[in-house]
Amino acid sequence: MSMSHEEATQLELGAARPVLGPRLCAVHVPDLALQRVTRARARTQGAGSGSPAGDEPPLAVIGEGRVVAATPAARASGVRVGDSAVQAEAACAGLVLVPHDAEADRGALEALAEALLALAPAAEVVLPDVLLLDASGARVVARDEPDPEAAIAARAVAIAGELGYRARAVVANGRGPARALARFGAVAPPVPPGRLTAALARLPLQALELPGPVAARLRALGIHDAGALARLPASGLGQRFGEAGVAAWRLARGEDPSPLAPWTPSVLPSEEVELEAPVESAEPLLFALKRLCDRAAARLAGRGLGASRLELVLRLDPAGTARLEIALASPSAAASRWLLVLRERIGMLRLEGAVARARLEVAAASPAPPEQLALADRPEQLAALDTVLARLAARLGADGAFAAEPVDRHRPEAAYRAAPFRASPRRTGGGGGEEDAPPPPRPTRLLAAPLPLVAEGEGGRLTAVRLEGRAFPVAALSPPERLAGEWWDRPFDREYRRARLDGLGDCWIFRDVATGRLWLHGFFD
Repeated sequence: MSMSHEEATQLELGAARPVLGPRLCAVHVPDLALQRVTRARARTQGAGSGSPAGDEPPLAVIGEGRVVAATPAARASGVRVGDSAVQAEAACAGLVLVPHDAEADRGALEALAEALLALAPAAEVVLPDVLLLDASGARVVARDEPDPEAAIAARAVAIAGELGYRARAVVANGRGPARALARFGAVAPPVPPGRLTAALARLPLQALELPGPVAARLRALGIHDAGALARLPASGLGQRFGEAGVAAWRLARGEDPSPLAPWTPSVLPSEEVELEAPVESAEPLLFALKRLCDRAAARLAGRGLGASRLELVLRLDPAGTARLEIALASPSAAASRWLLVLRERIGMLRLEGAVARARLEVAAASPAPPEQLALADRPEQLAALDTVLARLAARLGADGAFAAEPVDRHRPEAAYRAAPFRASPRRTGGGGGEEDAPPPPRPTRLLAAPLPLVAEGEGGRLTAVRLEGRAFPVAALSPPERLAGEWWDRPFDREYRRARLDGLGDCWIFRDVATGRLWLHGFFD
């Protein structure tokens, strides 16, 4: 393809002025298809999640009838990338062939991008095996590190490892240069803008993503790396090698000012594992579920979300499924809390068969900012609450434990509805103004129907109340709070007080203004 005279002139004028792109962290997952397959073939014993165990059978991923990737055991037996399936099986006895699933690879890459959002404000998914992260805020994210960009790259590799993938990362300018260095360059510190061209010069032509015929023509001219291509004069480049050659020449010089194309997650995380052999006891199943929790929680945390409800789907052997819905006390992206609740529920589960496959889904999530604990709080309290809720759900059913959620009603006994239990958010304001004034006290236990009280007193002062024939002295009494309304239906007018009654505790009592009668309505625990 030829270029116009105007385009060629612009190319020559820009030859001495490389235009650098945004600062990016490129994360490359080599042999993603193979890593994804071996990651899914989890064992119920042993450690490690990113590579096959030493006694795994040799395995090859097949796409369009040819080997796309192979495990070290398969390669040691003579299997090579590009071999036909027949050649691969002939070279390696007992070779396991797995069909290539491009959509599953995309899903795996997007799942990793989800987790890496914890490090950057935006990420781009570049198929088949690279993620680009906005590294412009590295000094904010890793401000305590001597080299923030190197720290971001190291953290990205660590997060990939936690999700079960081997990866490498590099920080450089421009989408194309960063991608090329991640795929073909050595693992190295961040590349300064002034050394970008020198770092690219050592890369093979393959790193420049050239079409096959153009790459072949360049090799025929003795040009075998990016540095040799970058040294070619701009004059006549377009006429000789077309737009693809010019694009590769610019990339070899480090030029790629194109902006990042951010990817946005569209669904909540879901992680699945197929067990090597069906399991019948809780411990090996929990071993596999820990991996699922770690991976799903990392993905959710990258988006600043916490799970409020989980769903576990177990496929049984030889047939059948079992489902568990698990509500958490408060939104959380802590895998340890998820696993604690799962342990409780699975310990009480009675299944009709062994478990062959498990899938953990985040069914509901909401923003979960870091919680600031008060001086007397302990971090394990929320985890203990999750355990209690799990036990209640196992014994009473999923709807057996609920919380009272306030609704806009005047009458106290009708001012709530049943809702999933959640830990109450902590008030963090404190300006001392009227808007920060605490609301009037409300009882933790409200009686379904108020109980009548008989008032006893002297000189207009309430000294005791009598309930079901028993007298309870009044030790303390708060100022009255007037509650009235619902004139359109069943009007009421009450004067509420918090009363400390000897032998009964802190109570919520009210006087019916219309009748003057006294009632017990709740308790403050």
